[in-house]
Formats: sequence, C-alpha cells, structure tokens
Amino acid sequence: MSLNENIKKRREELKLSQEYVAEQLGVSRQAVSKWETGASEPNASNLAELAALLEINLSELVGAKNEPLQENSAKTPKEKDPDFILHTNLSLLAISVQAGMLYSCTQPIYVTADGVKSPDYRFMLVKLALLFLCSVWMSRNIFYEKDLNQRKKNSQIELLYCFVQLVIALCTYYFKLGLIGLTLITAVLFFYILHINPKYMNRPFGKKQSKE
Repeated sequence: MSLNENIKKRREELKLSQEYVAEQLGVSRQAVSKWETGASEPNASNLAELAALLEINLSELVGAKNEPLQENSAKTPKEKDPDFILHTNLSLLAISVQAGMLYSCTQPIYVTADGVKSPDYRFMLVKLALLFLCSVWMSRNIFYEKDLNQRKKNSQIELLYCFVQLVIALCTYYFKLGLIGLTLITAVLFFYILHINPKYMNRPFGKKQSKE
C-alpha cells in the first residue's frame, strides 16, 4: 500500500473524518483529501503529527511503500526455513511410525501352553503402549503450526485420518486380512502424506512449495 492509501485506511479504521484530521493538524480538509488521493504528500512535520493522530508508527506509515519487498520476503518458500524443514520431517516420521505400529498391533504373537495356542496379550499390551506413544507424538506435532485456525483444521483432519486407520486396523485384526490390511493402511498413509497434508494442512511432504 502507498502512503496515501495508508493514511486513508488508518483514518477510516479509527472512524475519523477528514475535517477532524485537518483541524487537529491545522491544515485544510482539502489538504487531507489530497494526501489520501495521492495528489500531494504531507511535509515532515505533518507526517509526524499525522502518525501520532492515527496512532501508528511513523516508519510503518511511510514504510508501506516498501511493502512489495516485504511481501516477496514473506512469500519465500518455507522449505528454506531450517525449522520448518525439521518440523515437517518430524511430523512425517511420526505419521509413518504410527502407521507401522498400528499394523503391528493387528498381528498378535501367539504362545502355546498345554497344547493350546493363544495370543500373548502381554506382548500386545506393549505394542498398544508404543502405538499410544506414537499417536501422542504425531498429535503433538500439530502445535508446530503457528496459525491457530490452521492448527484447529489440522487437528480435525488428523483425527479423521486416525479414525479411518483404526477402522482398517480393527478389520485387519478381526478378519485376519494380513497383507490386504497392510496394503490398505499403506495406501491411506500415502494418500494422507502426499495429498491431504500439502493441500489442506500446510505440510508440503509430498512436493516442494512453488514460488509465488
């Protein structure tokens, strides 16, 4: 935004009339109107008083002319931010490990006692505990997202993903689907990583963000 646009926008945000601004600065209303249309600019003295009246930092008021440069800086792809790369990689790792543990829980370990083969529930409890820890790790990574609205959206999407995977895992366990269950869990995992995360969750796992 240009200086004149900044002046008008800030004046309207504060619900001040041009007449009021002119009166406070000791200039004519026409002068204020020209400032806002870009026909003229306030002098250094008027700028300082105007910034105080509009309750805005002087550098912000006049520095708006450099906004295109700031926008270009803001549009620098996030993959060049080391912290962003680390956080996305940690999220990707957590999601993958969680899916692996989920499938592991569908494959019980059997023990034989008195000629009777039965699942080893103690070992199953260990795997369930590890699955729970992986799920906590995965959900914890949601907090890397700074935008609260996006974080809420990510939570809902991830909860739906976990529900779908849980249904597949239960079917795999009770119907002994074996490799079919593994294929389904893996397919949902890749769809979640390569499509859902970059498109809806601001996590470009599957592809680099394009420069705007």
